[in-house]
Amino acid sequence: GQALRKTLEDEYEVVLAEGQTKVAGKIFRIGHLGHVTEADIDVTLKAISQALNKVGFKASSASIGAPTQRS
Repeated sequence: GQALRKTLEDEYEVVLAEGQTKVAGKIFRIGHLGHVTEADIDVTLKAISQALNKVGFKASSASIGAPTQRS
């Protein structure tokens, strides 16, 4: 969880929250502030897919393409 969240924040400027209480350490939550477009969601899902691969999970981004890394 920590490695995924750090990779997303550092490399893609995507911030995830941990699960709470009974699901702590089992899930992550995607939040937003204000208006969110379909493109925003697409970029976020692509970043999660790539970050999962970077931290050792197999994730396919075939159906959503590859994210644009922010610098």
